[in-house]
Amino acid sequence: MEKKVFGINRIILIILLGLVIFLVLFFIWANFFYFKTCPNQDCFNDNLVKCSRARYVFRGNITFEFKIIGPAFDECKVDVKFLRGDLNKQDLLALKGKTMRCMLPMGVITGPLDDISLCSGKLKEGLQDLIIKKMHTYIVQNLERINFDIF
Repeated sequence: MEKKVFGINRIILIILLGLVIFLVLFFIWANFFYFKTCPNQDCFNDNLVKCSRARYVFRGNITFEFKIIGPAFDECKVDVKFLRGDLNKQDLLALKGKTMRCMLPMGVITGPLDDISLCSGKLKEGLQDLIIKKMHTYIVQNLERINFDIF
């Protein structure tokens, strides 16, 4: 005869306990580790409007990974990671693997790179450094033309 615990067969109790543990682990995974993988920008934008957890890798001359983490008060938390770029340029090589967190307005389709002032992190600092270096180079190369235009 099977032993009973709380009036329930011991084997059934073990099965129910295993099911509860499985459901708890699934809930944790679904809420903290799962990201829907978007194959295109439209899919990502649809998830951005709802601030639903999603991941999108933008591939071009520069490759970024965007992850919608979820809502935070009245903003949508999005992480951006620099994956690769033209590796012949030392500046882009220095950005590899750097990330930034962007706090975007809820319900609005605006890419994290459209308004970098909404972001913070090492990637933002690196991108700003690149912009400043390019502006400096442009000014130095065109100094004569700029002086001529002023006078």
